[in-house]
Amino acid sequence: MNSSKASGLHTTLTALLAAALVASLIVGPVGATAPEEDVTFVESAITTDTTWTSEGGPYRIIQDIRVEPGATLTLEPGTRVQLAEQITLTVSGSLDATGTEARPVTISRSEGASPDRRWESIRYNGSDDSRVVVRNATLTGGVHGVTVASSAGSIEIVDSTMRDFETAAVSVGEIGATPEVTIHRSTFADVEGHAISASPSFGATDRASLTAVPDERTEQSDHTLSLHPGVGVAFDTIRLEYSSADTVAGVERETLDRIGLDRNRNGTIDRSYIDYVQNVSTTGGDVRIALNRTFRIPSDGRLTVEYGGAVNPQTRGIYPVDVRLFHDGVSQLSDGVQAAYVVGGVTSPVRSSGSATTHVRRLTVRQSQFRDIAGTGLFVAADRVTGLRAVDNDVAQVGGDGIAVRAKDSEGAFWYNDVAASADGIYVETLSRAKVTGYENHISGSETAIKIRQSGTRIRREANVTLRRNHLTDNDRHGIDVTTRTLEVRLHLANNTVRGNGRDGIHLSNWIVRRGDILDNRMAANGDDGLALDGTLAADLRIARNDVRSSGGDGVTLRTQAAVRDLTVRNNTLADGDGHGLAVQSNLLVHDVDVDGNRLANNGGAGLLVSSPITHRGALTLTDNVVGANTYGIVVRGLVRTTIRDNDVVFNTNAFTDAVPLRGVTPGTGVYVAEGASGVVVNQANAEISLSDLVANPTLNQELTIARLWDDTVVVLRSDGESEARAAEASAVTIRRVGDSLPTGIAVPKTGAANETFRVVGNDVYGQRRGLTVDVAPLIAANTTARIVTEPVRTVHAESNYWGSDRGPYHSSILPEGEGNAVVTERGWADFVPFRTEPTGTRYARPTPRIDAPVGAIPDQRVRISGTGSTSGTDRLAVDRYHFVVNGTERAAQSAPNWSLVMPTERLRIELAVEDALGIDSANATAVTVDPQSETTPTATSTAVGGTPSPTPSDVTLLGSLGSLWGLLGSLLYLSALLLGGVGMAYTFRNQSPPVGGLQVQGLAATGVLVWLVSGLLGPGPLVSVGLAAGLVWSLLTGVAYVLAVR
Repeated sequence: MNSSKASGLHTTLTALLAAALVASLIVGPVGATAPEEDVTFVESAITTDTTWTSEGGPYRIIQDIRVEPGATLTLEPGTRVQLAEQITLTVSGSLDATGTEARPVTISRSEGASPDRRWESIRYNGSDDSRVVVRNATLTGGVHGVTVASSAGSIEIVDSTMRDFETAAVSVGEIGATPEVTIHRSTFADVEGHAISASPSFGATDRASLTAVPDERTEQSDHTLSLHPGVGVAFDTIRLEYSSADTVAGVERETLDRIGLDRNRNGTIDRSYIDYVQNVSTTGGDVRIALNRTFRIPSDGRLTVEYGGAVNPQTRGIYPVDVRLFHDGVSQLSDGVQAAYVVGGVTSPVRSSGSATTHVRRLTVRQSQFRDIAGTGLFVAADRVTGLRAVDNDVAQVGGDGIAVRAKDSEGAFWYNDVAASADGIYVETLSRAKVTGYENHISGSETAIKIRQSGTRIRREANVTLRRNHLTDNDRHGIDVTTRTLEVRLHLANNTVRGNGRDGIHLSNWIVRRGDILDNRMAANGDDGLALDGTLAADLRIARNDVRSSGGDGVTLRTQAAVRDLTVRNNTLADGDGHGLAVQSNLLVHDVDVDGNRLANNGGAGLLVSSPITHRGALTLTDNVVGANTYGIVVRGLVRTTIRDNDVVFNTNAFTDAVPLRGVTPGTGVYVAEGASGVVVNQANAEISLSDLVANPTLNQELTIARLWDDTVVVLRSDGESEARAAEASAVTIRRVGDSLPTGIAVPKTGAANETFRVVGNDVYGQRRGLTVDVAPLIAANTTARIVTEPVRTVHAESNYWGSDRGPYHSSILPEGEGNAVVTERGWADFVPFRTEPTGTRYARPTPRIDAPVGAIPDQRVRISGTGSTSGTDRLAVDRYHFVVNGTERAAQSAPNWSLVMPTERLRIELAVEDALGIDSANATAVTVDPQSETTPTATSTAVGGTPSPTPSDVTLLGSLGSLWGLLGSLLYLSALLLGGVGMAYTFRNQSPPVGGLQVQGLAATGVLVWLVSGLLGPGPLVSVGLAAGLVWSLLTGVAYVLAVR
């Protein structure tokens, strides 16, 4: 660098230094010379209407004070209120804390106090004319935020932030019912308990008692805790909070005598937890009993805990003991649950249960955000919950449930919420009645997205569940879980997306499901079943237009103990699952079931399975379904009044799945029909013989003879359980005669009489190893107590079907020249003549695979393998999945036809099989070999000829880089900062406010330095050095300016 350039650079840097010194003086004096603010100390009650202003604050409350009835405390925008440690502001009148977005009201701990110096709460205890309004305010640093101790008046929290609370930001306790509470557009963060806890008094808990034996003063005693939860509860830790540490200092694991579930509340432990106790610890007056797994107490059960090592206090009296249950560290009961510890024979005035019904009513939480909540976002616990509304909330980073409701009788609506919780997204636990509405919630990353539970054996009520347009994805367990023991459930589940959940997409385990609709839902890639219903009875149920794919179990499965009745399954797609497409199974009756227009394809089990172990006249109609590419097609057991008509049952030979075993059914069977293996339902009303003639087991004679007293009696005779008599059912089989060759037997009338047999007509059945298997013996050993005799001819009516050939199906004796799918009559008979010579619908065919690959390839280079040339055999069904096998190792199926790999040094054998969009697989795989080749072509090299070498970064001069576009932009910003800083310094020395604030000047300088640094990193030249030097100079001169300013 020549001397003139060096001199110019020196001059420039000197100017930058001076300007930086001037600019930094603008900011420094402001902070150093600001006067200390005055604090207004408050320690007396508010007896008249009072207004606190921003100018008069901050207001520091140093004694517990009260806003008296009739008085209103108003906090104007910008007002700051500070509460000293353990201070409570009680509002018996009204509180109006209304700020603005720019000037919020602030309520916090005393400025400068350490984080553990928390104020207690703002406690509302008003009357009908009272209200608390918190709008555009920030509340921080308390044990509680707003606590509600009155059921009168109203609470409104809008556009506010509630942060850093130990127990709850908003809590309701000490009362039997809540006032109207509205929370709108507010933020809850950093709360160690529940963010919002609406659990008045005992919440939903019925009884809690604690007995000491002996109860005399200073005696060592054994304590027995008895807790009846009222509503079912799950827990893994029990915490008892005594008032004195001396009482429980001796309680430990060795003194724990009994702990467990008393199901009948008779004093006997039916399920002991003693082997699951992980530890027992005491801290002060707290006793913690930790279990190593989760247990559940049903609503009609009782938790019993007996332990020794306690020492009674020296004073007679009643000592309340707080009882708390935790699950994964989150409290599950109301904070008001207490047991009375009686010492010295005193009669307890402390109630062990709620004397009045607790009630949460008119609670609305809307458009609010929840973050870093150790407990539950919104926790509600009461005997009754009505008017609960949670709308458009954002709940994440929550240690418990997103929203939890524990109530004997509840009504709640949950709309538009986004939830990701450590426990369940939305959880409703009920006892006697529940009405739950969920609309367009997005719930992911939780245990179960929406869970509704009921327990109790003495309740016969109903639950209404309506869930529409919810997105329930990637949860650990179920998307939807409705589990009830004694409620009759009415369902409306529509337009939900349920995807990627670890267990079932929709799990329904109920006593009775009646009058339900499951419509237009999308269920995909759930770990177990797409839709699973288990219960005693399912009736009047419609399952339609659902798309269920890639389930780890069945697509849709219904399993009942008593009956499935009046079921319609229509226009669903149940495909690509590891289990059955549709499975309907009952331990007794299946009746009036209509399966129509469904696509049941590419499943690991049957496309359709309908089964009962009891032979009965259940009406089943299967029409217009496409049943293809499954391991089995249609399997029907026990329903003799079955019609299978106008279906496509094609290529059920799924080669790319682990077959689900079905007893007696050979994989690759199109249609399989059989009787029930364990009994028969007979209609005594139309019997031509006495029941005693039917019964081989003499122990049943008396019961069945008595049963004849009623004209409409149905008798269930079975070998796998107890026989029984009940009212007549439409699905009963009519008795015609007693078999002559057997001492006990039942004959079923011919087709056309009261009982119809299996009818398989008008179907296209081809592409399987077996088209039809009949397993209905003429003489059915169906029961140890009764036998059915059926006619040896036309057991199955199977005319007018297409079997894959114009020569008809193959049958070993009736049509041995047939070339279509085989008809196998293992037991029973089938009439399949006449048959059709052409399919009535789409003609399906297998796809053909093709591989394109090089003959040879150089080792360590990538080789491209393509299946693009593969073709489908069926119109409108493209090739959809490609299965590559390399040297005997099968790769995961892929939807793309192309694939590449690194060529090894040995020969490759590559095979390809394909599936079409229905799941029909190619008949055979095609194969190619790729041999390793040596390099025959030298690596090409090139040499540059002539030309001028490109400049290196070192060739770019300092002045050249400063003269570039980015250099000039950085200089403009930096010099502007210097100029404005000089002007500001002059004003500062005159004790006047500068025209441009110091922060703005600092921002200009920082932006200029940033421009130089970034442009220097991305391009050639020394701008990085310029930026670093300028930043260092600016920082040093800022320090110098500060020293000069404070002198």
